[in-house]
Amino acid sequence: MDRFRTAAWAALPLLLPLLAAGPAAASDSVSQPTASLTYSSVRSVRPGETLTVDAKQGEALYGDTMRSSVFLATGKLRMMDPLLTTTVTIACEAEPGTYPVLRRGAGDVGPDEHPFRWARVRVEPVDEAARRACRDKVKKLPRPDPEERWAADTTWPQSEWDVRTFRAGNRITITDNDDEGADGDISLISRAFTDRPVLRGAKAVLTAATTLKCDAAPGLYVVYRHDVGQSGPDKPWARLRLVGAARGKACSAAHPFGSSRLSVAAWTVGGTLLAAGAGALFLRARSRRGNSA
Repeated sequence: MDRFRTAAWAALPLLLPLLAAGPAAASDSVSQPTASLTYSSVRSVRPGETLTVDAKQGEALYGDTMRSSVFLATGKLRMMDPLLTTTVTIACEAEPGTYPVLRRGAGDVGPDEHPFRWARVRVEPVDEAARRACRDKVKKLPRPDPEERWAADTTWPQSEWDVRTFRAGNRITITDNDDEGADGDISLISRAFTDRPVLRGAKAVLTAATTLKCDAAPGLYVVYRHDVGQSGPDKPWARLRLVGAARGKACSAAHPFGSSRLSVAAWTVGGTLLAAGAGALFLRARSRRGNSA
């Protein structure tokens, strides 16, 4: 016991720095939430700071862009139900002052279309050391996550990155709101599908139905579209995420024995019984032949 106690006390000086650094390391590894810029607000920012632009229904439209002379890049609003949102970063060279944030509609491309003054940012003064640190920081910024979250009661897909989650083996409906008059002209291809569904519809909305493969691995799958007369590769059109196989009858229809392993077992048992039955008949026939002799 004394030997173990001595070893513990000897190791304590080595453990103390690790214990002290543990909480700090944990806090550093957690990404800090970005500040939010909302309609008509004025937000104080520093060069290199990242902002999340959040717009409620009626304050902007899907696909609108948010611009400012102090943004590192223009932000495009995407759906994160119930908000439209985008992420922007303040440029490292931004000078102190107050700057407008302009919203431009997705269809506003003509010279007479004037952007709307949506909000303002106030850039705080920083020294040169802070600007150097800013330049190092923005080089390591991760790419924005393109996935969108649409309301559950809307048809799928609403956009190329409207990622919904389905169970393998489920029967799903695909809806196209943007190809009026293309009845039967668009087929859809995905490694998650059991077939190649074709979009059909006499009006503005086209639909197709397909079944998701029971043996498809969980993960993100791309849906490609192929147009009649198309030349070149098929284009990514939608995305979906698969989770574990559906319960009940959905996957049993694709695998009558429930799974490939059970299928093999069933055939093995059946073959064994068949062989046993044939052997019994052979022995019975031989016994009769011997008695008749």
